[in-house]
Amino acid sequence: MEILKSTCGLCQAGCGVLIYKDGDEIVKIEGDPESPVNRGALCVKALASLDHLHHPDRLKYPLKRAGERDSGKWQRISWDEALDIVAEEFAKAKAKYGPESLV
Repeated sequence: MEILKSTCGLCQAGCGVLIYKDGDEIVKIEGDPESPVNRGALCVKALASLDHLHHPDRLKYPLKRAGERDSGKWQRISWDEALDIVAEEFAKAKAKYGPESLV
């Protein structure tokens, strides 16, 4: 089993975490006792992160609405298409409201 040192990204605190991998699968996450930020402790969000990672309904790729709002119809799109859509919408907001609207 491989143990990776990392930083939790669920908030701005940047707590140290130890990630346990078995092959390509993450099997355990715990606080890093050597981290000066959290000294091995983790909040409830970080403790639940493994459940979020392996949840069957977790989004794993971009989706675009394929029907009316609230219809529940979605279409899988590529990451390139998703980023193009986001860039286009940012450009529209910048043109309409100014660059400070994107902060």
